[in-house]
Amino acid sequence: MKCGFCGHEFDEEEQGARTCGGCPMSGRCGKVKCPRCGYEMAKPSGFFKWLKRRRDKENGR
Repeated sequence: MKCGFCGHEFDEEEQGARTCGGCPMSGRCGKVKCPRCGYEMAKPSGFFKWLKRRRDKENGR
């Protein structure tokens, strides 16, 4: 996942979840927090993840 504020790329499940460890919602809010700058953004839906994988595959990434 790429942060919309600072551009840092990180794994949403590992790094993004760790930064929210102290929150009482602890990952159930539907947001991911950038481990570098703390910017919170909405988690991409399954459809958008699928679409990105398909686009990357077609582009040879």
